[in-house]
Amino acid sequence: MDLAKVALETLELLKMIVPIMFVGLLASNIVFSLPQVRRFIEPIDRLTSFGNLKCGTVVLAFFAHPIAGLSMLSDLYRKRILKENEVTVIFLISLIPRTIRIILMFLAPIAFSALGFFLGLIYTSLELITRLGVIVVGIALGRRIVKDGCMVESDHLEEVTIKESVVRSIKLFFRTLAVFVPSVFTVMLLLDVGFLDVLNGICKPIMDVFGIPTSGLIIIAAGTSSMVAGIGVAGSLLAKGAIDSFSALVSIFIASFFHGFVECLRRSLAINVSFFGKLGFKLTLINLAVRETACVVALTILLTLHRANLI
Repeated sequence: MDLAKVALETLELLKMIVPIMFVGLLASNIVFSLPQVRRFIEPIDRLTSFGNLKCGTVVLAFFAHPIAGLSMLSDLYRKRILKENEVTVIFLISLIPRTIRIILMFLAPIAFSALGFFLGLIYTSLELITRLGVIVVGIALGRRIVKDGCMVESDHLEEVTIKESVVRSIKLFFRTLAVFVPSVFTVMLLLDVGFLDVLNGICKPIMDVFGIPTSGLIIIAAGTSSMVAGIGVAGSLLAKGAIDSFSALVSIFIASFFHGFVECLRRSLAINVSFFGKLGFKLTLINLAVRETACVVALTILLTLHRANLI
């Protein structure tokens, strides 16, 4: 085991990835802090009327921050301005800005820096298209339970200055690094000591069924606990030539599928129940169903493209 060599390889990889990650996180957070973003309330109202509701202010609050949106929605629910069915549909609609926010502000900068432009673009596009597609289908079904639409007007939208956005971006960047750097170093270390060869011998029969090299198991294991770690590990394995592009993407989405359950139990359930009481269980299951269905659709698309020799 050569720790100096592993540390050097990790450092070289981070030198390419970290600057791009920081700039991406910073730029995207600053954009959403601009006061001009408030001009989107009226257009969003028109879009949400598809769900028999006008809730542009609430949706914009979710763009600002998920907790701000949940807090506003909870307040309207507790004051009986919104009924349970209306909250459910608005929660579904809120998954659109939350999906756009987490993918463009968080996952995309990491994916482009770790996986490269082409794979990063495929990953980001699939995440956006599949999640948004499932959400729109859900809204189309959910709008039937809302008979008389409700117009939500509120001044609770959190104003965030550019300075506050910069501070938030820096904090998020360092929290991301706290997971990303150890993950990359661990993978480099495992590869150096021949762990991949051992894992290959044990799991080869199972992985052959799915057509994924056993190195994909490392991505799945890391991504189940943290998607940052999973994407970082995939980037490390690609840089070492230990996995091909298709297998890396499939492994990331399998990891995302398992991570959905972890995220549900670790974070979403507690937050939703604290804001909405018993209704929080229903909202959490909706969120989980959207995520897992999107992962299955993304995997199906990847397999179809692979069989057509497009990936």
